[in-house]
Amino acid sequence: MFWSTSTAEAWRAVNSAKRATVSSVLIMAVSLAILGILGLGALAFHNEAQAAKRWITPEVFLKDGLEPEAIQLVRRRIIAIEGVSNARLVTKAEALVRFKRFFGSELVDVLETNPLPQSYLLTLSDEGRTPEGLKAIARKAGSFPEVESVDADVEWLTILERISFTVNVVLLLFLGIVGFAISVVISRTIGLGIASRAEVVTLQRLLGASEWFVRRPFVILGVTQGALGGILAALIVLACSRFADAIPLVGRSFGGTNAHIAAWSLVGVGVVLGLAGSISTLRSSLPRDPWEGDQITRNSLC
Repeated sequence: MFWSTSTAEAWRAVNSAKRATVSSVLIMAVSLAILGILGLGALAFHNEAQAAKRWITPEVFLKDGLEPEAIQLVRRRIIAIEGVSNARLVTKAEALVRFKRFFGSELVDVLETNPLPQSYLLTLSDEGRTPEGLKAIARKAGSFPEVESVDADVEWLTILERISFTVNVVLLLFLGIVGFAISVVISRTIGLGIASRAEVVTLQRLLGASEWFVRRPFVILGVTQGALGGILAALIVLACSRFADAIPLVGRSFGGTNAHIAAWSLVGVGVVLGLAGSISTLRSSLPRDPWEGDQITRNSLC
C-alpha cells in the first residue's frame, strides 16, 4: 500500500510533465548508447593493441665469427634480462631465406657468400611489452660484447601506448560529460514534476507526512527514467553490435559477450544517474516545509 501510493504519485508527476519525461528518457537513451558504443570501440582498440604488442619481437644481431659456446652464452644472458621469456636463434641460412622472402633473391644471388649475421628473436613477457621495458631490454642486450646491434620497435610501441592513453582519456571525459548532462536533464524533468505538484507536497507536509514519504515518488520517477533510458540504450547497443560482427578486427570485441555486458551495464548506469539526479533536484527544488521556523510544531499540535 505504501509503495503503491508513492508509485501513483510518481505517475501523476509524469502525467504533469509528459513531454519533458519522454524527452528525458530519449536523450538519456541516445547519450548512454553513444557512451556504450564508444566504450566498445575503445575495448576493441585496446584488444587489438594488446594483440599488436604480442607481435613485437626485438632482434639481437650477433657479431660474425662467434663460437657456438659464445652464442649459447649470449642466449643465457639475454633470457636473464627482465622482460624476456625466450630467445630463438636465427642462423645465417634462415636469415637469408627471410631476406629473399621479403626482398627477392636478385640482391643476394650475385654474392658469393651470405653476408647476413646470426641473430636472436626475442619473445617478451608483459613486463617487456612497454616502452620502458623494451628500452631496457635493448640497452642491456646491446651492451654485450658479442652483440653487434639490437633492432627494437621502441618508437612504434611508444606511439601505440600514447594512442591507447588518449583513447582512454577521451572516453573518461565523455563519460563525465554524459553523466553530467543526463543528471541535468533528469533534474529538470523532476523539477517540473515538483513544480506541478507543489501544492500536493505542501499539503502532505501539513498533514504530517514524513520527509521520505514526500520525496519517494520523485526518487521513483528519477530511477524509472534512468532505467528506461538504460534499457533503450542497451537495445541500441545490441542492435549496433549485430552490424559490427561483420567488421574485421572490431567485430571480435564489439559483438558477443562484450556487447551484452556493456549493454546491460548501461541500465545500471542509467539507474544510478537517475537516482543522483533526483536526489540533487529534491535538495534544491522541493518546496520548503511549512512547519520549519514556526513556533508551533507537529508534536505540539498533537
